[in-house]
Amino acid sequence: MSSNINKKSFWDSFKINDQESCAKAIRNGGIAAMISAVITGVFGIAGFFTSSTDKDLNYFLEPWILVDAIFVVVLGIFVFRKSRIASTLLVIYFVGAKLIMWFELGTAKGLFMAIIFFLYYVTAMRGTYIWHSKYRNITTKTNAQQFPQADAEYRAEYS
Repeated sequence: MSSNINKKSFWDSFKINDQESCAKAIRNGGIAAMISAVITGVFGIAGFFTSSTDKDLNYFLEPWILVDAIFVVVLGIFVFRKSRIASTLLVIYFVGAKLIMWFELGTAKGLFMAIIFFLYYVTAMRGTYIWHSKYRNITTKTNAQQFPQADAEYRAEYS
């Protein structure tokens, strides 16, 4: 009794092979953005109520970091909507913020998690570009087939 079960590795979540994996990569990038924003927001809110003698911890307990969290949430929402601009800005902003943080702290803190988030963000960015080049028209045609009355009204209005 031999069963060939395809075990998925961690690295399989970064491969984009078809429309489903493309949509999943975009969704995972949006989820990673929301997780990052929540963690950042928790530290920002905690900064209102506490401070630390540790210089590195005080860097994260700054209430102004909530602006960062809100910005990442907005970008994440647009990543869910398959925005190429938002996904690209998310990657650029993430890399820039990490480089600034590491420069100010003097060491690369959280490098492992930064690499994981970076992989999810870059894969989501790749997914949005692939989605718009290959699958957007397929989705539009499918919607037109499912809702022919709405498609006819749309064509009549914008023709």
